[in-house]
Amino acid sequence: MNSSGKSNYEFLTVAVVCLILASIVLGIALNNVRNERFRVFRYNAKIVGINAINYEARNSEDVVYLYELINDNLIKEVKNSFSGDEACDLYASKVEFVDDKKMVTLQCGNYLIYKQDITDKKYDIYKVDDWSFEKKDGKDIDTIDVYSLNKNGKDLLNGFYEEDLFVKLVASNYGDEYNSLEQIEKDFDVKSKKAYRKRVLIN
Repeated sequence: MNSSGKSNYEFLTVAVVCLILASIVLGIALNNVRNERFRVFRYNAKIVGINAINYEARNSEDVVYLYELINDNLIKEVKNSFSGDEACDLYASKVEFVDDKKMVTLQCGNYLIYKQDITDKKYDIYKVDDWSFEKKDGKDIDTIDVYSLNKNGKDLLNGFYEEDLFVKLVASNYGDEYNSLEQIEKDFDVKSKKAYRKRVLIN
């Protein structure tokens, strides 16, 4: 091999090594960013849970939704740590009070912390599809019954909602006497559907 060929070979070797090192450094940086987003997501869920305890102590409710915490000025809009220009879901995010447990659910885009005891040291993080009325089979499928409020053929709430949220929205819009599904059905046409989504543990 002449000196020119040897120099080219050495240059290519150095270039390949540099590319490998750059890809390793980039991979580490991306992984660090991803882990930081997971950390912030878990922290936000903990904050939602703590503030819901304060709200529940004054209102004695079994389920407290994120929109209620914001309306009560206990918490500001929660930003999606995976997408800075997007807020977490006001209706899907909630804290449920079951016996002595406080179970927090926080959904931001397609990322979800689901019914996690707020005292747990680590919150599991899932990736979820949007809810769909098309039946899905297989493992990791969630199902839920959802309801819409109708009168004279008009959808009064512009969509379908899980039962607890549905009752709250009806009560806040049409009067506190509508405090159960049965009570609502006396005066309104209530439609129900079953919704499906896939939920997969990712972290």
